[in-house]
Amino acid sequence: MKRLGVHICLVVNSLVVFGQADSGVVNNKTLQALVQANGTLFSQKNDQAFSRFPTNSQKNMLAYSGSWMLGMVNDKIYANRNIDVSEPQVWPGPIDTVTRLPKDAIDWAKVWTINRSQVDEHKLRFKEAGYEVPDEIKQWPSSHDDDNVNAFLAPFIDWNKNGIYDPENGDYPSFLGDHAAYFIANDLYGENVFPEANKLGVELQGLVYAFDAASLTNTLFVKLFLINRSENDYEPFYFGQYVDYQLGNDSDNYTSTDVNRRLVYGYNGDSDDEGPLGYGNKLPAAGCVFLSQSLESSCAFQNGEEHRGYPETESEMLSVMEGKWRSGTSKYASGMGLSGASELETKFIYPKKTDANVQSENWGDEGSGDDPGVRNGLGVIKFDNFKAGKYKQIDLAFVLTQSEKDVEENLLTEVDAIHQYYRSTLSVSEVVNNLHLDVYPNPFVVGKDRWLNMNALEADLWDLNGKKVTRLVRHKTDDKKFEIPCNEKLVSGIYYIKAVTDIGILNRKVIVVSDR
Repeated sequence: MKRLGVHICLVVNSLVVFGQADSGVVNNKTLQALVQANGTLFSQKNDQAFSRFPTNSQKNMLAYSGSWMLGMVNDKIYANRNIDVSEPQVWPGPIDTVTRLPKDAIDWAKVWTINRSQVDEHKLRFKEAGYEVPDEIKQWPSSHDDDNVNAFLAPFIDWNKNGIYDPENGDYPSFLGDHAAYFIANDLYGENVFPEANKLGVELQGLVYAFDAASLTNTLFVKLFLINRSENDYEPFYFGQYVDYQLGNDSDNYTSTDVNRRLVYGYNGDSDDEGPLGYGNKLPAAGCVFLSQSLESSCAFQNGEEHRGYPETESEMLSVMEGKWRSGTSKYASGMGLSGASELETKFIYPKKTDANVQSENWGDEGSGDDPGVRNGLGVIKFDNFKAGKYKQIDLAFVLTQSEKDVEENLLTEVDAIHQYYRSTLSVSEVVNNLHLDVYPNPFVVGKDRWLNMNALEADLWDLNGKKVTRLVRHKTDDKKFEIPCNEKLVSGIYYIKAVTDIGILNRKVIVVSDR
């Protein structure tokens, strides 16, 4: 959203205006977030924010968030970037697995929403005479009748293990959190704004979810699955998440990066967030956290400026993703970041003292020379390659906070807690794909069993505290057999297998029986 002034919020009293088919709301008792069918977050189709915080107010924390992607094939750049709802570079729907063309965006313009209470009731009642499966469960996109679309889309629990999604016989959606939404999108369908229009052919499937637990209600989580449906092997491949910060009254904000916390965030830049939709002296802050990968770079943009404006070509986009300004010049940890000594070069926007390469400087937005105002931020991660037909999984979190004291410190404390929760719980949580990971024998009896059988490329054993126990060793001649090194040291209990497979990363619980 290329906003140049105060953002005027539209008061919405009914979700009818969104169109239930092509958008959905994820909400708990603290926050509400709008999800569009192409994966856009926090923005209505009229460019007005919808990220209510708290839930029962008309105040918004974030105005927009969208993905940026760039891949290289030799010297050729394939790229897209999303900065507002009026000029999308990602559209609803999957990619045809035979023709490699996008499916019709109108037919697939849907967001599927679900909550935990619906699933719990379904699990209890699906065998009852006269029970009708709710539409939210019946229409979960794990089955479809579209030609040449991957038969396995959204994850589900295959209750009767017949390999198809049939909720009438006990199957149900598999998802994290207590409230969730699912979308399927691609970058092929519409017109690319970049002049060379080199599209990546990436399909995005996303789960957006929130919890009811008091310690997690300020956070919206996103699990992304990126699938390379093209014939290209990208080396390297960059992914970025762009965020336009509303923070109540959007005319008094700053932005920053915490490299160690993998966080790009915005915060109120003075002592009062003014106006009827401002937060007053309980100041707002919000940020996007990369939970599963380290930050490669970050940036913020001042629309229309020569160096600090949005990228308008593929080469400018590459410069931004690499950590430079769009002009190709380096960022420097001083002032507006446009000049400085070579030892002050940085790939991150306003990292304070968290960039180890320029730790002697405390480069922040407050000392940039810019007044507080409209702010945005882009966090970027890098993969060495993204091969044709392969998957990438990316976990994000949007953390929203308020504080009457140190608003930045309050946000950082909350982000630390979310990182801890992710490491201990979500990184090994079992979201079961309908192409589920079969592991046997299960239970695994130490002293009796030697090999775990599974269809995987590589696999690790994790405990319930989120600690990796060991990498499993593949059999020399049978690539479906894996050995647990030193398994005699294992104690009885429940473990997780986390495996890399041809369809992505899958998890499976394994019971270990030992006399230790």
